[in-house]
Amino acid sequence: MGGMEQVRPFLDELASSSPVPGGGSVAAVSAAMGAALLVMVCNLTVGRKRFSEVQDRAETLRDEAERLLARATELADEDAEAYARVAEAMTLPRSSDAEKGVRRERLQVALKGAAVPPLETMRVASEVARLSADLVTFGNPSAITDVGTASLLASAAYNAARLNVLINLDAIQDGAWSTRLRDNLGDIPDPERWNSQVQSGVQGAVGRG
Repeated sequence: MGGMEQVRPFLDELASSSPVPGGGSVAAVSAAMGAALLVMVCNLTVGRKRFSEVQDRAETLRDEAERLLARATELADEDAEAYARVAEAMTLPRSSDAEKGVRRERLQVALKGAAVPPLETMRVASEVARLSADLVTFGNPSAITDVGTASLLASAAYNAARLNVLINLDAIQDGAWSTRLRDNLGDIPDPERWNSQVQSGVQGAVGRG
């Protein structure tokens, strides 16, 4: 239970009335947890004689998952920091036209910054799902449900992060900038393309058990 003691402060902060951390950070944490589960399953596969034929694959996938875990962890903080700047801009005075102009400009810059971390989280989540689809085919079957959980977390992270990108885009007045970001949004593969495959593999293994 020591792990939950470390998580509790984050949950308490999340439950508070503070605007950060929020949904964007939760999306990144979900992606990080999915990546961490993949690392765990690889660790349960590497070094086992009965999986000797897939050692290289497991080690390579573990390296990729560790990279995604590190990036998702960074994104949780980056998202909170970016939205804190939005919240700060919203508190700026607006009693005169000059103040309103400064507030509007600062807010637009902050909103652009706040759209970037969740977009990156979507990319990480998509990669976690892709790795899950690979690992489910050769990882330690005793931990196959952990691969399934990783894939589900990746899908949730992707969709939650996407919501955070869209709400920021709706408030950004720079049309050309928004169009470029929307194009990037469409280029990121939806984890569902892999999640259904992963869940099918998990269900098949559970059914055999």
